Amino acid sequence: MRKATWQYFSLEEYQQRLEVLRRRMVEKGLDVMLIHTPENLYYLTGYQTPGYYWYQTLVVPMDREPVFVTRLLEDSNAEHLTWVEERRPYGDSEDWVAKTRDVLVDLGMGSKRIGIEKKSWFLTVYDLEKLGGMLPDATFVDCSMLVEEGRMIKSPAELEYMRQAARAAEAGLNAGIEAVRAGTNENEIAAAVHSAQIRAGSEYTGLPCFVTAGARSSLGHATWYRSDVKAGDTVFMEIPGCINRYHVALMRNVYVGDPPDVMTRATDAMVKALEETIAYIKPGVTAHDAHMFCKKIIDDAGLGVTMDHRSAYSIGLAFAPDWGEGYIISMTEGEHRELRAGMTFHLIPLVFIPGLTSVGVSETILVTESGCESLTPNVERKLFTK
Repeated sequence: MRKATWQYFSLEEYQQRLEVLRRRMVEKGLDVMLIHTPENLYYLTGYQTPGYYWYQTLVVPMDREPVFVTRLLEDSNAEHLTWVEERRPYGDSEDWVAKTRDVLVDLGMGSKRIGIEKKSWFLTVYDLEKLGGMLPDATFVDCSMLVEEGRMIKSPAELEYMRQAARAAEAGLNAGIEAVRAGTNENEIAAAVHSAQIRAGSEYTGLPCFVTAGARSSLGHATWYRSDVKAGDTVFMEIPGCINRYHVALMRNVYVGDPPDVMTRATDAMVKALEETIAYIKPGVTAHDAHMFCKKIIDDAGLGVTMDHRSAYSIGLAFAPDWGEGYIISMTEGEHRELRAGMTFHLIPLVFIPGLTSVGVSETILVTESGCESLTPNVERKLFTK
């Protein structure tokens, strides 16, 4: 290992991450693993680029240092952001699958057990089948989630970046709340959010900020769209912050005028669900039980609607198209893994009121040794009115 030009974790932490991965590789009976997921590449090496629409992989043997295969244009990121010493970049007109094959053959792995991330969005069926055809004597083993097992528990350094990201998210949301008024529009609110968020240190986020007003506030995962804000509108905002690719997020509603009773009651129910679920969560509680606890509070609130989605999803290291890690673990029905200290989640009590809006009061939380802590406690838990 070598020290990178820009390095965000210690070499000791990177070494530990690699050693833990290799122990899991032994359990799988692997000789080598190919890693294609951008978050996993960053987690293991520090490598990052928004250019992952081109092929890239880290070849991780058991008994020698890994080898990077990236587009030549991205090789500077591997050189200056990672500790990896051996790189085999390919030109735009070269065959990256053949380049990967050549690395494996040079390492003596052409007929070995090769781990791959079948669940990765960035390993295409075409490339996998082509590699298999080039290495007919190799055995390919699905190792999806092998790296992610280590990502569930955040280290002190990761948590420090998330605390910094929390301040950026809070700054963005507070600025958005301040910008809401009759006569403005979603773009102006989003501009205020982005200005404050970025000035507070945030990088580009894995998903955009969600800013919607009026009838559009009942849409799921909608962004600003030039719509005007008028009296009687709800403005819904879900705002992330990102530091060194580590994310947090939180959501609130703003009502322009005097809110209807159902809006007030729904917000009160979301606040109750948020606060009581935070008090309920501790190590040993299962993700299923935490979800059912949160869901029951909302379902029992007499709103005439239920919460029909997961209560929380893991959040932390992310690149587009997501800011979450919910595919690793979520608080949802049937997920019986126990919560452990160091896990981080975006806890999202949220319902959709037909004909009116979505109502959500969410925060990013950390499971601690004795309970649960909000990482984003600095925005009031209430329905804001203007």
